[in-house]
Amino acid sequence: MGNTHPLESLAAFAICFVVGALTTAGLGAYINKIKRDSGTTRRNT
Repeated sequence: MGNTHPLESLAAFAICFVVGALTTAGLGAYINKIKRDSGTTRRNT
């Protein structure tokens, strides 16, 4: 497989984990914003 240092693998995992968590949080906030905006649009029409 290769001679990779264990800390390199840990760093790669940590970076992917943080990016995934931030993406999930951002997508959740965006979905909630869309739901809020669509809810106010329906009440106004």
